[in-house]
Amino acid sequence: MSADLSVLDPVPLSRGRDRGAAVAEMVELARVADSAGYARYWITEYHASPLYLSSATPILLGQVLAATRRIGAASCSMLPNHPPLVVAEQFGTLATLYPGRVGIGLGRAPGTDTRTAAALRRGSADPAAFTSSITETLEYLGHCEPGGPERGVRAVPGEGTRPPVWVLGSSVNGARVAGALGLPFVVASHFAPSQAEAAVATYRSVFDASAPTATIEAPRVAAAVNAAVAPSEEEARRLFSTAMASAARVVSGAAGPLEPPLEDPEGWRALAAGRDGVVEEVMRLSSVGEPDAVAADLRELEERWGLEEILVLSDIHDAAARHRSYELLASAWHS
Repeated sequence: MSADLSVLDPVPLSRGRDRGAAVAEMVELARVADSAGYARYWITEYHASPLYLSSATPILLGQVLAATRRIGAASCSMLPNHPPLVVAEQFGTLATLYPGRVGIGLGRAPGTDTRTAAALRRGSADPAAFTSSITETLEYLGHCEPGGPERGVRAVPGEGTRPPVWVLGSSVNGARVAGALGLPFVVASHFAPSQAEAAVATYRSVFDASAPTATIEAPRVAAAVNAAVAPSEEEARRLFSTAMASAARVVSGAAGPLEPPLEDPEGWRALAAGRDGVVEEVMRLSSVGEPDAVAADLRELEERWGLEEILVLSDIHDAAARHRSYELLASAWHS
């Protein structure tokens, strides 16, 4: 059985368009993904970013769900930024409005700079605190019984909704948490490919289906990849130069909106401030080309890592070209 194909969207801001246009493009891309047969629409969590607008993920997910017919919607929510009760209330409300379509991905990265993280009043991000916060969230949503005395606190209307919950991670630390709790695992291989394979192997080795928090009977892994698809490889590489230039700016400390494609697909190297190798490593798990070639790349990754879901991130400047990239890939994947 083929792995699910999903969209990963950090809601990028493109040069020449304002923030309202970027959010409107997110809604339109969700409609495209819904029609094209994607399984889920994932939205990442970032704060105070000059590039990504996905800070209020439950609000954005609500817009996606309202604009679509059948596609699932899930958020990459960074738990140290939010009390578990608030997470359960917000996503439980969405799950009440849209039964069977809402999921939650729980991570422990800040998703921002240190000053903004402090302004968010972040809790501890160490694995023990992260595990405790995940367990508390699961309890509020009805996935498991309270581990100690009754809390006397209810997540209304979240209680009993039991939306699927994934653990997010970019290293073996997150993988161990996911496996020990018996939850599905999403590896952030689109920006941390060097640790991804080890994280997947670790998750499978420690997975505990008998854990009180377990929601699945066997390991379930999803992985994120970068992609750009076009009718020709030449055009796809031109479109992908936007993503490479964006990564170069981030690595060099000059992050900003997505720029139009470069005249020279290798022109991003001039923006990397001598850190070309870092950019290449960060973007190593990328597939660029014609639809069948990219689909074949993803099939190979699916088989190699034993994936049940693949999350596709396409940072393409032009909205129409971005939509077409996702449509072409879905057509090739499902053919």
